[in-house]
Amino acid sequence: MAMSKTKIILFDVDGVLIKLPHYFSNELENGGYENAEENLNLFYHGEDSRKCSEGKADAEKNIRPYLEKFGWKGSAKDYFERQFAFEKGYLDKDLISLVATFQRRGMKCCLSTDQMANRAEYLLDEMNFRNIFDKHYISCYIGFRKCHENFWNHVMADLEKEFPELDPDDVAYFDDNRNNIDVALRFGIRAFLYKDIGRLKKDVGLI
Repeated sequence: MAMSKTKIILFDVDGVLIKLPHYFSNELENGGYENAEENLNLFYHGEDSRKCSEGKADAEKNIRPYLEKFGWKGSAKDYFERQFAFEKGYLDKDLISLVATFQRRGMKCCLSTDQMANRAEYLLDEMNFRNIFDKHYISCYIGFRKCHENFWNHVMADLEKEFPELDPDDVAYFDDNRNNIDVALRFGIRAFLYKDIGRLKKDVGLI
């Protein structure tokens, strides 16, 4: 497939742009916070987190009971600041450089990610994703996560405003979650399970 076929590339954040060796909860466990991992997993894999990711609840308020269960000594805001700073350290700078390469070749590079509002703001402002990427599609602003068809309805409708003749096959999307990929595929988007930069280049048609 010729590289020129790809007009737009959508990037997930966690597991693609940021690849952690372990979760921040492991750092807390090693720092003496027993049961941090168990309680934070309950939050991040539960309904409280999902509501925050859809913009229906406040993350600092919803996480507070979970922090209390393992004896977190600071505020919820303090917790998130430390977590986000930890995660920032694992940004794949080579992939960010590749984003710039794609853009120089005329392709639009966009975020497509499930995030709570406070993390979304951190990514866009503190990590400069607002300027690095051409557009951002973030669940807390859209009101739906990527596992919902309404998320992709929004994405395609917005892209078609700029590209009226857009074919979904012109869009490449990279995520580490198979379920999200399966939903995007139903829209005709070329969705790929992210492995590494080398495979991404092949999927896009760069090599």
